Amino acid sequence: MNFFSNAARIALSAALTVCYAAPLEADETEGPAIHDAIRYHDVEGDTAAALLASLKRVAYAKPNGDTFAAANTKWRLRWNVSVQPTKNGCALDSATTELDVEMNLPRWTPPAGARPGLVKSWDRFAAAVRKHEDGHREIAIEAVREVDRRLQGVRTARDCNALRKNLSRVAESVVREYREKDNSYDVTTMHGRAQGVFFP
Repeated sequence: MNFFSNAARIALSAALTVCYAAPLEADETEGPAIHDAIRYHDVEGDTAAALLASLKRVAYAKPNGDTFAAANTKWRLRWNVSVQPTKNGCALDSATTELDVEMNLPRWTPPAGARPGLVKSWDRFAAAVRKHEDGHREIAIEAVREVDRRLQGVRTARDCNALRKNLSRVAESVVREYREKDNSYDVTTMHGRAQGVFFP
C-alpha cells in the first residue's frame, strides 16, 4: 500500500488480507491455483499539486487517519483437503491450495499539453509503485506454495478430526509466517521509498 500524508512525497506499504478456508472436498493433489486481478483508480490533474490532491481522493486511509495509501495489494489464500479413514487411523487423500491477489493501483492519463517533466515524474512513480506491489504479490505466491508444500507433508493421524486440525494448524502457521515477511518487506523497503516511490 502507498501511504502518504499531506507532504509532497509518497511512501508505500501493503495491506494484507488473508482468508482461511475450512477444509472442503478437494479433487486431486496439484500445485496452487493463482488468480490475479488489477484494479485501477484514475487520478486527474495537470500539475503535481493537482495530482497529489487527486491521489488523496482515491487513496485508502490508514487506521490512524493521518496517512493515506495510493496503492495496495490484498491476497486471499484458501486450502481444501480431503482425508480418508484407514485401518491405522486417517490419511490425507488430496490437498489443493488457491490464491486470489488483488492489486489496486493509481492511473493517470496525461491531458493534452501536460508538461513532459510531469509525465516523466509520474511514469517513474507509477513504475516504482508497481515494482513495490509486485514484491507483495511475490510474497503471497511464496506463501501459497509453502502452504501447499507443507500440507503434502502431513500425511496421517490417529483419526480424521485430528488430521484435519493438524492440516489447518500447519496452513495457518505458514500464513502467519508470511504475514510477518510481508511486514518486513515494507520495513526493508521503507514502504517503497527505497525503491523510488515518491512523487513528484
